[in-house]
Amino acid sequence: MFILVLNALIATAKIVVQLSLREGFEVKVSEAQQHGKPVIATRAGGMPLQIQHGKDGFLVDVGDTEAVANHLFDLYTDNDLYAWMGYHAEESVSDEVGTVGNAACWLYLAAKLARGQDLQPNGRWIADMAREEAGQPHGVDEKILPRGGIDIKGENSTCGVFGSDWVLV
Repeated sequence: MFILVLNALIATAKIVVQLSLREGFEVKVSEAQQHGKPVIATRAGGMPLQIQHGKDGFLVDVGDTEAVANHLFDLYTDNDLYAWMGYHAEESVSDEVGTVGNAACWLYLAAKLARGQDLQPNGRWIADMAREEAGQPHGVDEKILPRGGIDIKGENSTCGVFGSDWVLV
């Protein structure tokens, strides 16, 4: 029930703000992007993997409320910026973050472990390993999450879906 309500709230919001102090990979950010909503979020945990600063949303340092206010003002007063970011938000969401992508990773891991095979990612993404082993590497034009050079701040621990650190405006 909560997910349906959250989906309805995100669908009717103009902007989504996710101000976590620490976070894993934030599903609400991806859901907002799928609805074409610009997102303002902190550089905490996995959110810098999801948001391209200045293209489909804005990343701010944890606690920088002035930057949040400035970005909200810009998105509310600049219709071209809002439309451009909304378009790029919807276009930037990777299938990796959806149910099928997550299920494929979990099934790959389960199959490897069930066979007693040693798994050594060595910094590689599980999705990449699964697709390469299946002979289906990512296509050149396929939308995937960034694989390096991400400026992540804060602790990398996962907060629950029911957290109260996000705002719909």
